[in-house]
Amino acid sequence: MDYQYKNGVFIYYLPKELDHYYADKLKRKSEATFASEQINYLIFDFSNTRFMDSSGIGLITGRFRRIHDKGGQTFVVNVTPAIDKLLKLSGIYTIIKKKDTKEDIIKEMVKGGYYE
Repeated sequence: MDYQYKNGVFIYYLPKELDHYYADKLKRKSEATFASEQINYLIFDFSNTRFMDSSGIGLITGRFRRIHDKGGQTFVVNVTPAIDKLLKLSGIYTIIKKKDTKEDIIKEMVKGGYYE
C-alpha cells in the first residue's frame, strides 16, 4: 500500500528508496485524491525508507503546499537518523512537524480539535 486516505487524513507509506521514480509514481497515483478531497492532515511515514534524494524533498514540499493553502497540517513520522539528517539539512522542519509515532500525531490532532 502506497497511501491511505480516510476522514481528512492522508498517509503516504514511503518505499525503501524514495528517488525520482517513486516520488513521481506516488504523486501521480495520489493526484485524484488531492484534487477531490479535503485533506486536513498529511503524514509521511518513513518506517521502511532507507534512502531519499531531492525528489523526495520535492514530493514533501509540493504536497505540503497543496494542503497548507487550505489550512492543513503536515507531519513526518518514523524517520531514521539518515533521513532525519537530510530533512534537517533541507530545512523542511521549518514548515513540517516531526513526530516519533503516529500516536503522537493523533495527540496533536486531538489538541487541535480534530478528534475527540
